[in-house]
Amino acid sequence: MVSEYIKRCCVCIAGLLMCGTGAYFTIQATSIGVGAWETFQTGISLSTGILYGNVSVMVSFTVIGVDLLLRGKIGIGTILNALIVGKTVDLWHLAFDFLPAAHSIPVGLCYLLMGQLLNSFGSYVYMKPALGCGPRDTLMVILAQRFPKVNIGIVRFCMELCVFFAGVLMGAPYGWGTLFAMGITSYIMQAVFKLCRFRARDVQHENLADTVRRIRGKQP
Repeated sequence: MVSEYIKRCCVCIAGLLMCGTGAYFTIQATSIGVGAWETFQTGISLSTGILYGNVSVMVSFTVIGVDLLLRGKIGIGTILNALIVGKTVDLWHLAFDFLPAAHSIPVGLCYLLMGQLLNSFGSYVYMKPALGCGPRDTLMVILAQRFPKVNIGIVRFCMELCVFFAGVLMGAPYGWGTLFAMGITSYIMQAVFKLCRFRARDVQHENLADTVRRIRGKQP
């Protein structure tokens, strides 16, 4: 049982590294603006001087706190997501920094699209082991359940719009690419999931309590 969870966690981590790399590409698309959550976290980083990755971890655990208050399901994958994605961005920036910031619209658009593709494939890989959604995705699902008559894409867009404006107020760079990314993210993810024959709604994610019980042999 333990070896099974080690394998599942390794797959989950591989997907999260892809998501972090996708976020790095998105952040480097400075000529047209970055993604909504990246705008928010960049704004906090610029305002406080805290490394972007550390800000991402802080924001993720804050969102997890909100998820718990709203009775969301938190699993190992949720915690790993909070710890790994933002720090992967720091790793690329501080250790390698192989991707120069885009200073033209075509290059910025390529970065943005590559970032969204990496994030979508990474999401498929990390969600497939069913160890829990990321903090933001968990919140999105909770809100969609609270407002069943509202399309989940609209719920996601409204969430991202709120954090985008918060980031702008804190002085983060932005551009038309940010709104473009907010509009296309769900469509790219849907296309990737269809290509991989993956139905995210059908995945029964484990919460931390379920995982502990299974490892201890107290749950089938």
